[in-house]
Amino acid sequence: MDDKHLQDLKKEAIIDNSQLEEIIKKDITPEMQKEFFEVFKDSQLFMPVSFSADMFKGLESAKPGDVLETPKQTGFDINYLKNSDGEKAVPLFTSDKVMQEAGVKSSVFVLYMSDLAEMLKQSDEYSTVVVNPFTPSELNIPIEGFLNLFREVSDEEKEFLDSINELLHALKEHSVELEENSTLFIRLDENLMVDNAVDGVFTPPIPFYASSNPKYREDLKYTHILLMPKSKKILPIGPVENGMDIVIAPGTEFNLEDRLDEFTSLWMCGEQPFYGDD
Repeated sequence: MDDKHLQDLKKEAIIDNSQLEEIIKKDITPEMQKEFFEVFKDSQLFMPVSFSADMFKGLESAKPGDVLETPKQTGFDINYLKNSDGEKAVPLFTSDKVMQEAGVKSSVFVLYMSDLAEMLKQSDEYSTVVVNPFTPSELNIPIEGFLNLFREVSDEEKEFLDSINELLHALKEHSVELEENSTLFIRLDENLMVDNAVDGVFTPPIPFYASSNPKYREDLKYTHILLMPKSKKILPIGPVENGMDIVIAPGTEFNLEDRLDEFTSLWMCGEQPFYGDD
């Protein structure tokens, strides 16, 4: 093998996840998620494993030209982590250096995330994928979300995602600050905000609609009254057929102030990290 081929092989063997490391050191805002997942999907990461006892049998005494037969039962086990609920997590590291800094000593497989997804599709053992555990930039991804990154997207889903991206762009470019305290309304057949609140805080994962009209769809079962303090941001979209004329950014925190009755709840708008200025 000549020097040029040797150098080419060395370059191909270098695992560089510096871009991914820079992203996960930051607080990943909703608008940064697309960049993160694009980089993450193409990454090769280090996964701690333990090999079977027969994995390398005969290798220590092999000579050049020898042909080794692979034992029938060979393979490896993921050196998984467990949370307080006993659920298993797949640990991944962006480099062997980060792994050492985290105090983890283990054999590793370096593999593309698409290959890991194919592997995990065959198992229901794991609940989470954890990038750089035991470090300040630890990042947890639910297994369903991880696998969905590599799932084929239907035309309907693509259309939905395109509309969400357009709405996110509009929120970033055209949202306005309220000049005075305001009240908005959401009416639904389901008690969406209360049912999905965590410790009394509802945080929508995607943009959602509200109405400035207090009489909007009074026939619906549940009413959510949103108190919007002065200077909070909204995206007015003008009068529309369904009466929902306001869009609120994803990640906006709504704190449950009161349950006025079984069907009516009162919420106060809190931080809006989507805009990066709270």
